[in-house]
Amino acid sequence: MAFHPARQTVAEPAPASFCVLGMAESVHWVSLALMRAVRAQGFRTTGLMPVARDAQWRHGRWHSARVARLQAASSFDFPASALCTAPVPDPAVTAAPPRFDPEAVAESYAALATWTDVVVVDGVGDPDAALAPGFTLADLAQSLGLPVIVVCEDDAAALQASCALVKRCRARGLRVAGWVQVGQHPQACAAGIPRLGVLPRDDLQQPGVAACHVDAARLIEALGPATP
Repeated sequence: MAFHPARQTVAEPAPASFCVLGMAESVHWVSLALMRAVRAQGFRTTGLMPVARDAQWRHGRWHSARVARLQAASSFDFPASALCTAPVPDPAVTAAPPRFDPEAVAESYAALATWTDVVVVDGVGDPDAALAPGFTLADLAQSLGLPVIVVCEDDAAALQASCALVKRCRARGLRVAGWVQVGQHPQACAAGIPRLGVLPRDDLQQPGVAACHVDAARLIEALGPATP
């Protein structure tokens, strides 16, 4: 079912920023759709990617298609370095893997939050994989104090994995605000959290189109107001 919410014409409290987690590449595309949906409601929005695993060096600088999409979906023309602090390092300088610095990410998040109403943390990747020794994407959401939205594919195994992820998030004290399903056949989540949309796979890589399948009003209600 597609939703076509009208743009807000009156000032309302901004919803909380949030982190999108899941087990597949679709996390990135859902993050973009959620950014578009929130922005269409009149809120200044941007994205933050903890690690750009797809980054490549070209002509003396790094480029990430994922970060470029976050830039395009943002309300402001932020430089890529503001939206991602851990690209692939310059191979001419070091062959080491990208160094993830939780403090640098927290500083970027704080800076972006001063310019925008909502920061969407694009947590594409395994939520339990280490970004740094003893530090995962779920730890990042916890350190930033953000609610989580879980992305789920539309098969039984993925639903089971997503429910397990919800339980792990709750066990560490994270608030799971809702979930977004990718696929054609709506399912119920046994974890008892609201479904915020069903995004057809054919529309997923068109964020503006995919955003029409997000129930933006329910999303904002589920997030709750931002904490001052």
